[in-house]
Amino acid sequence: MSDILSVNIDGLMIGPDNPVRVMSVVNLSPESFYKGSVADSIDTFHEIIETTSKEGADIIDIGGASTAPKHVYGKSDISVEEEIKRVTKALDSIKASECPPLSIDTTLSKVAEIGLDLGVSMVNDISGLHADSKMAGLVADRGVPIVLMASCGTPCDSVQTSLNALKDSLDIARSAGIESGKIIIDPGIGFGKPPSVDVAILQELNRFLKLDHPLLVGVSRKAFIGHLLGQPDPDDRLIGSVVATAVAVMNGASVIRTHDVRETKMAVQMGEALRRSK
Repeated sequence: MSDILSVNIDGLMIGPDNPVRVMSVVNLSPESFYKGSVADSIDTFHEIIETTSKEGADIIDIGGASTAPKHVYGKSDISVEEEIKRVTKALDSIKASECPPLSIDTTLSKVAEIGLDLGVSMVNDISGLHADSKMAGLVADRGVPIVLMASCGTPCDSVQTSLNALKDSLDIARSAGIESGKIIIDPGIGFGKPPSVDVAILQELNRFLKLDHPLLVGVSRKAFIGHLLGQPDPDDRLIGSVVATAVAVMNGASVIRTHDVRETKMAVQMGEALRRSK
């Protein structure tokens, strides 16, 4: 892993030579699949930010629209205007300097630009720069870090197709002038994949590490855990999420995205200890 570039997010270093970081999910979208992460008012938004910061969140990822697969959770789409309204209202109500670094979870350049103007430090694009042709240029111009997720258009059906999708996204990023040292990659666990593919990705994270970028992994309360454990309700998936987190860290993840910061921090500690002993 020595060739993996470290990414600097407002002084927070991301990469295998640094502690594994925890990214807290804060959803402004009532349609999100896990209601426990939803801030349905500004007061609730502030409470979640305060609580997750105290629990040790290193990054806070704010999303104005659900990115969960529609065919899995039946979520409804919202307009760009509604996503912008939600993000603007929330970010206007806080001072970014009082929080851990903030990330904006969006596939749209208009939303990302507003987030960056309001103090966000990083963009998290689950489309891997495929959804909005202006996103790559915006990120390059602003010189901010970005998370690129493997996105195949339809659910990726193998580890190799997820890798191929990330390679395509990296090509787009580099062509737009995004510095390699600004890029974190995400293999995209979930998002409608067959559960067997999600399991295979966790087992084979070393293949993604060969792309030489820090690896973000999000397993929190996702459908493959429900499938494996017979838990259709995301509220029941905490234990499975913690176990999968430890495996992800043991296999090389540098960032874990989660709905449950306190429990995830403990799972990260276990994963780091197991990784050191390998």
